[in-house]
Amino acid sequence: MGADDKAQIILVVEDNVLMRKLFIRCLEEAGYSVVEAQDARTVMDLMREVRPDLVVMDILMPDLSGMELIKQIRADSDLAPTPVVAVTNLATPADKRRLADAGFTGHVSKPIKPKEFQGSIAAFLKAAPTPAL
Repeated sequence: MGADDKAQIILVVEDNVLMRKLFIRCLEEAGYSVVEAQDARTVMDLMREVRPDLVVMDILMPDLSGMELIKQIRADSDLAPTPVVAVTNLATPADKRRLADAGFTGHVSKPIKPKEFQGSIAAFLKAAPTPAL
């Protein structure tokens, strides 16, 4: 990155503290700026505040599921274009279809392998449309 480049911002939404720390460490090692949310309640406001380049989201959370949260994100015209990647144990073809139909940009299966996780996130960011200035 050059002097004028700023790190891409990734919002990590994960209720499990150990998994959240693992995601954050992997992403920071890859050069991303990371913002974290331990539950779904604050995600919409946090997205408006920090304008993440990508959201990495757990599906099974206690207060609001990732499936419900993605509906809220996609229903908000300001936030809808943001790529959102599910991180989940749900990995059957039917699960993958359900995630795509719900509005997720893609998914990463748990348990993650750090280098593969970093590569997947880089690929999702590269495929994301560039916002108009």
